[in-house]
Order: sequence, then C-alpha cells, then structure tokens
Amino acid sequence: MTTVLACACGTGEPGTVLDLLVGDGWSCDAKGSNVTAESADHRLKVQFRPERTPTVPRQPLWLIDYRPADGDTGRAWRATFTDDTPAELIANFCALLGDAVELDDDRA
Repeated sequence: MTTVLACACGTGEPGTVLDLLVGDGWSCDAKGSNVTAESADHRLKVQFRPERTPTVPRQPLWLIDYRPADGDTGRAWRATFTDDTPAELIANFCALLGDAVELDDDRA
C-alpha cells in the first residue's frame, strides 16, 4: 500500500464523499449521473454534477451550499470544487459540516 498526502491523491471517486453523507443520514437523489445530497435539516446541500453543458466545460464539479434556517444567525454560503480537487479532501470538508464549534460571544 502506498501512502500519500490527501492533497496529492488525485481526483478519487465521488463515492468517497457521497457514501460518507448517506452514512450520516443525508438523503440522496440522482438524476442521471448528477447527484444531490441534502442534510436532514435541509440547511446543507451537496451536489455532484458530472453532466455539464458543453458550452461551460469548467463549471464546478461539486457545489456545497448552506442556508440558515429561519431565525438563525449567520449567512448563506457556497463552496465549489473542480474536478481536479481530490475527493478525500471534499469528504473531509463535508465531514466537518456537522461539527459544532464554540464561538466567542461577540461572533455569535
């Protein structure tokens, strides 16, 4: 077995990310090769989009969106990853999405 840094491991398989999310209770819906996973609270959505339009060949392969629930503090955000980003890094990013962090009182 060869060991390499996660950032040097190549693009990897989408199942590395999607299997992690399904294992954490996310719902998954596939339309062709495109897959959308959504968290149980519907605030997080991860899209794997290999079926892209030929006119825009370099659009992101992965889209990760967060939107706060009504009444929550914070802002909506989006992270994107290209097909050059190792799936292991995206999986680690997604694994952190459900982790709670402690904020200073002035940031909450």
